[in-house]
Amino acid sequence: MEENIKKRGNNLWIKLLIIFIISLFLLIPQAIVQDMVGERNCTKDEAMEEVTQKWGGSQMLYGPVLMVPGLHDAKQRVYIMPEVFDAKARLNTQMLNRGIFDISVYDAQVGLGGTFVLPKELDGTKRKQLDFANAQILFAFRNYRSFADYPTFTLDGQKVELNAAGRSLSNRPTLMCRVDMSRLLDGGKAEFCLDAKLKGSGSFDLVPMGRISSVEIASNCATPSFVGYLPVERSVSDTGFVANWKVLAINREFSQVESQQPRYEDVSKVMVDLRVPVDQYQKTTRTSKYAYLIILLTFAVVFLIEQRRGTPVHPVQYGLVGVALVLFYTLLLAFTEHIAFGWSYFIASVMTVGLIAAFIGLLTKHRGAMLAVGGLLAALYAFVFMLMLMETYALLVGSIGVFVVLALAMYASQKIKWY
Repeated sequence: MEENIKKRGNNLWIKLLIIFIISLFLLIPQAIVQDMVGERNCTKDEAMEEVTQKWGGSQMLYGPVLMVPGLHDAKQRVYIMPEVFDAKARLNTQMLNRGIFDISVYDAQVGLGGTFVLPKELDGTKRKQLDFANAQILFAFRNYRSFADYPTFTLDGQKVELNAAGRSLSNRPTLMCRVDMSRLLDGGKAEFCLDAKLKGSGSFDLVPMGRISSVEIASNCATPSFVGYLPVERSVSDTGFVANWKVLAINREFSQVESQQPRYEDVSKVMVDLRVPVDQYQKTTRTSKYAYLIILLTFAVVFLIEQRRGTPVHPVQYGLVGVALVLFYTLLLAFTEHIAFGWSYFIASVMTVGLIAAFIGLLTKHRGAMLAVGGLLAALYAFVFMLMLMETYALLVGSIGVFVVLALAMYASQKIKWY
């Protein structure tokens, strides 16, 4: 009698070892699925890169900067920032299609206004060494191809033509105009206004150039991410957002007068990222991280059913169940490229749960076993989907969920005669 019990215990441990080895082998197709997700994501990135090269990538606006050369040495120059700087930008996003991929781009209507005055930081001796009659106003952009129309620039109400000046400002594509700013020496001021239409994608940023800078950016994008200076006011809804900034000269990394032009890379910016924060490939990757947990729990339930009902389940059949669980992520990936993630997840989970539950029902010839496995898988997939929707509490809820599963496994284990 003791020999039979010992033999049964040994067979039980051998079966558990075989099941564990099968679960380890399933890590291979799981890794292949994750590589497939990464490959599809790279394909999307390539499509996005192709579209953005033709439409326009992330956009920036740096300027205006008043460059005043020296009277006797043109290389001895100063760069003067505006006294007042007001900027308004309206970013209208739209979706472009490249094959099966949807790529978000935008049209930007940008308006700048403000004034130049003789800054108090420029002492009298320095002023006499500068040629204000041959000054230049400079604007830097990301690239010239992004312009949807010729920008319009006016100075004191008079239209002034802007010309391409290579990479004159901060080694960026630059537009410039030559202006006579001698009136600043007499205490006068110069009011400027720039209107530009740009095409871009991803993000939009500008540098608050004035001693006092006010910026307003509005868009129909409902998922903005603010980088750099944070807005003092913002309103975000399902139809878009409006954000306002106020930046003072003491908040910046450069002063009103510089002997070297401030490099764009070294200054803080007002920046809005218009990308969708989590796309279908990121969600699929996050979902697949729970694959091994679902495989182990499903195998555990099938093993418990096998022991309680005395219906043997062959290791090959365990393997078939595992392959079906891994196939869920391939189905999810395929569906998400054509329909919304929520519906894709629902369809893939219904197909997987139905297949495995029916298979267990045929093996055990018992409706309760079929419902137990089907109910477990449905609960697990619903739990994982709930974690996908969470951000702040995902770790907390996930940890509690795993704790509850462990407690149930402990309770179930005492029903088995291990020896």
